[in-house]
Amino acid sequence: MLRHKLISLLAILKSKFNIYKAYLKERSENFSEVSFDIVILCILGFLCLYYPVGAWLTNKIDRRIDIETIAAEPSQSQTINSISALINQEVNEKIWTPNLPFFFPAAILDNMPNYQLGIMNALSKFTTTFEKCLDRNFPDKENHSPLYKAAVLLRYPGTVWMFDAQNKIKPVPSASSQYRKARRMLNKYNLLLSANQQAFPQKAPDLALILRKSSLNMAQSNNQLSAIIRENSSSWLDTQADNTFYFNQGKIYAYYQLFKALGQDYKTVIVDNNQYQNWISLTKALEDACLIQPLIIRNGELSSMTAPNHLAYLNSYIFKARNTIEKIISALQHPEKK
Repeated sequence: MLRHKLISLLAILKSKFNIYKAYLKERSENFSEVSFDIVILCILGFLCLYYPVGAWLTNKIDRRIDIETIAAEPSQSQTINSISALINQEVNEKIWTPNLPFFFPAAILDNMPNYQLGIMNALSKFTTTFEKCLDRNFPDKENHSPLYKAAVLLRYPGTVWMFDAQNKIKPVPSASSQYRKARRMLNKYNLLLSANQQAFPQKAPDLALILRKSSLNMAQSNNQLSAIIRENSSSWLDTQADNTFYFNQGKIYAYYQLFKALGQDYKTVIVDNNQYQNWISLTKALEDACLIQPLIIRNGELSSMTAPNHLAYLNSYIFKARNTIEKIISALQHPEKK
């Protein structure tokens, strides 16, 4: 869609130039003296529109919390379906921006690329852990399951476009193409579940492991946010605050969607261990973190009465979510104390 709009814009500029050229010829003007100036003006006008307009049309940070992904069959995993839906949302429904070279207008964006990288960071680590829980009894030991292949593909660097980072002339698969392959593998695994060719054991130890690994990744967000607040909150202008904020909010948005689906897959385990209220508190903390939408990200001093610190707001919700996760894990590991 964006390419078609840019092509239309070029066609309009070309037609205007041809009209002016014909006008000059009618007036017997010396076209050779003015043609170069007109071409330069057209190029400058195009560039002034190409980058800001193209970036504005591309920029879309998706924080929708009302998305409901429902697996086609009851025997399928809602969580796998959610991972697939998030990949589709960021790679197919939108442009994958972190790997775009300079001649794409979206290359000037920084918030959306960081947000998308944060989402993929969470999906990659989550899928790796989820695969370990589900594939323990995979029947074909010689060949890896589609879920394992998806986990490997999701670890592909999100900034790769067409060439290797070390060898600039060596073509390699793009990040978006690898993520699309991962999505196909996820959908294939769900089909195996619906065909009863693979079991999906919903066990408390598995849920505890998934939550533990997720909490560790969130702890990295806490550490990163705390460091930049500690080091740069006294600065008049913190140019890295927005990048750090959007990367970590992207991670939390992915975990919010994943935990909603995980709650459906492990509903019996959660209810049997009396953790339904804690699970609601967990998803609510993540939801609140997703809904922080300031026009400008500020990393103000924590003691300031006028300058907000949006990184601190995000950080506090992540801490709250992790504390709730620890309560749930404790109940799952020590059911007699619940």
